Amino acid sequence: MIQQIEYIENVIDKLDSLIKELKTENEHLLRENKELKNLIDDRDLEILQLQESVNKESEDSEGEKTEITNRLQGLLGRVQSMVAEEKKENEEHHTGF
Repeated sequence: MIQQIEYIENVIDKLDSLIKELKTENEHLLRENKELKNLIDDRDLEILQLQESVNKESEDSEGEKTEITNRLQGLLGRVQSMVAEEKKENEEHHTGF
């Protein structure tokens, strides 16, 4: 009977040791999980900041493109006006008016 009690005590000691190891491993995994989650959150934030930066640059580029287009259209209008005036002057010289 004493042998059976000693056997049970040994089994309980082994179980206790195993439970402690599992708790330690679980704590380690929980810490690692938390660190990885924080890393993912940091990367998500970086991605959002990069997206905002790209959107802003795109908007700035679009604004600059619009400004350049407007200026070029203005220059084209001026050149067309100059050509029309010169053409009119040439016609007046050739017709005698």
